[in-house]
Amino acid sequence: VHRPLRALPRPDSVTLDSAGRAAAAEAAFQPRSTAPARVPGGGAGPLVVLLDDIVTTGVTLAAASRVLTAIGWAPSVAVVLAATEKRRQL
Repeated sequence: VHRPLRALPRPDSVTLDSAGRAAAAEAAFQPRSTAPARVPGGGAGPLVVLLDDIVTTGVTLAAASRVLTAIGWAPSVAVVLAATEKRRQL
């Protein structure tokens, strides 16, 4: 298991709207390394699984995916433990 991203401090997303969540997510991740781990046997590359505790708008997964892809760790799949329904304002 490798952890190629470092999560930086950011505001609690509970208080943010969708645009605020997107802005916070874009600045939330920093690479720990710049090269994928070598795959035994010379395979195609590492299997990268993004894991998030909850998905509301998807901006956190999208931002993490962009950073990972930029450093050569293109995600193969994303997994979340819980999801929320978007609330509609009346």
